[in-house]
Amino acid sequence: MPRFLRISAVEFVCVLTVALAAAQPGGATLPVLGRRASLYKLPVGDSASIEALGTALGDPSGIVRRTAVRLLLNAGPGAEKALAAALNNSDIVVRRTALRGICILLGAKAAPHLAKALVDPDPTVRRVAIDQLVAMKPRTGEVNKLLRAAQKSEDKGIRAAAIRTTWPFHRDTKLIRDRTDYDHQVTLVKTIKLPIDDWRFRLDRARDGHLKKWYKPDFVDSKWKTIAIEQVWQKAGYDYVGVSWYRRTIDLPPTMKHVAVEIHFEGVDESAWVWVNGIYVGQQDIGPLGWDVPFGLDITKEIKWDGPNQITVRVMNTNHGGGIWRPVRIEILK
Repeated sequence: MPRFLRISAVEFVCVLTVALAAAQPGGATLPVLGRRASLYKLPVGDSASIEALGTALGDPSGIVRRTAVRLLLNAGPGAEKALAAALNNSDIVVRRTALRGICILLGAKAAPHLAKALVDPDPTVRRVAIDQLVAMKPRTGEVNKLLRAAQKSEDKGIRAAAIRTTWPFHRDTKLIRDRTDYDHQVTLVKTIKLPIDDWRFRLDRARDGHLKKWYKPDFVDSKWKTIAIEQVWQKAGYDYVGVSWYRRTIDLPPTMKHVAVEIHFEGVDESAWVWVNGIYVGQQDIGPLGWDVPFGLDITKEIKWDGPNQITVRVMNTNHGGGIWRPVRIEILK
């Protein structure tokens, strides 16, 4: 190459920066693919290249902007400022990519950026933010604070993802009549209908009742309100959307011959999590569509014959009504 055509990397970046600046609205634009190709020729990681990539984030072409932010991901710690600025970019894809990049660079220290992204106007940016937040290990106090705040988000997806991070209860059981490995005839021996009245009831606006162990049999609920089931809680005067808890103690008869004992809910608006004698026995959590879907849970091992049994139900409602609005029964099978 003739000597006069040879230029240093820094000189090349300067030339490119000028060319990209000229690509702004009102300037003499280079071809889009040419501008993108020029970005790939930049030396990786040096400050002049990062500056040029930052300039390219303002390019009128989405192709150039998105190429620039992807290249910034490989630029190392020096790209932090440019990536942080990209979080304000008008391009949704740029914001999403920049958020992932800054989380890779900063880890839990990216919490302030995630806080902003959690209220981004675009739901896909918010989703990236909560996914990054949930994945952070170990979780600092600031990360946990953001997760608790996200549990109250108006975005249902954000709220659900945040709640799952502090939710320690998981159990999937199959009713004996639904088991393919049990081929014996099952007969209903006795049905015990749970009382309608005198359930203890409390709103859980902070959604932390499970952390306070409201499901424990010896938890003192004497200061809770009382409510009847087989109605939505709005009918009982609670104009409220969110999480609430129900507690009730019932007596079971002396031991009966059985192969299984099940608790059946004919309708809970809209999601339910159930404990029997302090032991988590399962849930129905299919979202708003579950508001009128009957479900049953196996409680064979958890019940106590010939004595009191404590039943706790955590209910979440995201729209209208809310509560255990249809009958609940226990079935004894043999």
